[in-house]
Amino acid sequence: MKTIFDLPEDLVEDEILSRVPMTSLRSTCKKWNTLCKNRIFLGEGAKNQFLMMDSRSICLINFNLCKDDGDPSIKQVSVLDQIKISKVFQCDGLLLCFLKDYSRLVVWNPYLGQTRWIEPRHSFQRGDSFSLGYDNNNLNHKILRIFDKIHPVTDRNVLGLELYDFSSSSWKVLDATQDWQIRSHRHSVSLKGNAYFTTRGFFVCFDFTTESFAPLLPLPPFHSYCGLHFTSFSCVRQDDLTVLYQHWESPKTIEISVTDKIGPDVVSWTKFLKVDFGYWFEPCSGRFLVDREKKIAVVFVLERAKACWYQTAHVFGQDGYFKSVRIREAPYLWNDFYPHKIYCAPLLCSSYLPSLVQLNQQV
Repeated sequence: MKTIFDLPEDLVEDEILSRVPMTSLRSTCKKWNTLCKNRIFLGEGAKNQFLMMDSRSICLINFNLCKDDGDPSIKQVSVLDQIKISKVFQCDGLLLCFLKDYSRLVVWNPYLGQTRWIEPRHSFQRGDSFSLGYDNNNLNHKILRIFDKIHPVTDRNVLGLELYDFSSSSWKVLDATQDWQIRSHRHSVSLKGNAYFTTRGFFVCFDFTTESFAPLLPLPPFHSYCGLHFTSFSCVRQDDLTVLYQHWESPKTIEISVTDKIGPDVVSWTKFLKVDFGYWFEPCSGRFLVDREKKIAVVFVLERAKACWYQTAHVFGQDGYFKSVRIREAPYLWNDFYPHKIYCAPLLCSSYLPSLVQLNQQV
């Protein structure tokens, strides 16, 4: 007797799964869930979809990166009621959100529609940075908090570390005696359960299994580290790490490298793309994406056109390929202390693979 899995995979994905509501696709069947996850949020053209999040909502953007015709379609798939988000971090389909009033964290699984609230050990601070990862032995999720504090003896500004364990629902203090510095305001990126941070001229992995930092690792061999302005890390479909540089000497140039091998204590890099853009632009919080198969990079920026600011995606490729996609007019906040509009870059722009991790239970 034949089953649905005897049908061609393209037929199952394109003609069946794309027509079924996402909430009806949760199943105990491993193969069925794999097909669902591969569809991201599902729907026609899912392979060209990207996740974009601001302080109040999460949207799905669909546009063809390699065609010059057609405008992007934007679908709001979820709204955060009663709260506002200031920072967001992603780990394998889970979103770690820092509230704008700095009071709490919320871990959000958009695919399952579940949230889990995290209270501070004492209190959070505006400049705190967080990372979400998991122990590779038992897949128990953990949160790393990095913050600035005053040393009680030297009265110097030093780094503080705390770790939240999902299984015990508790925080603990970690030793922070390393001889290098991570700036707490720097965004980290999560890859294969670990978190990666930049330091001066290097980068470093926090291993959630050992609950410690691994040895310093080299950044890609660009011209020189002196005079280069590092912009951001990103992930390539949760498989590899990629880094984007801009040059102070030549600010119109960006360079991107991608890892061939990456782990807590090992890395090798390959040059991916170098682009002379033509004028200076500021990436939105360093948000960018890389598609290795299509050999393109997407950099999200805030761009002004006459009296309006727009959230825009610049698509770069080989042989001078360039495409600018205006996504939407940028939302703004009102500054009460000095009355003027503050236009908002997206908090997160990323490819997205849904997670089946249950947040309403101890994981």
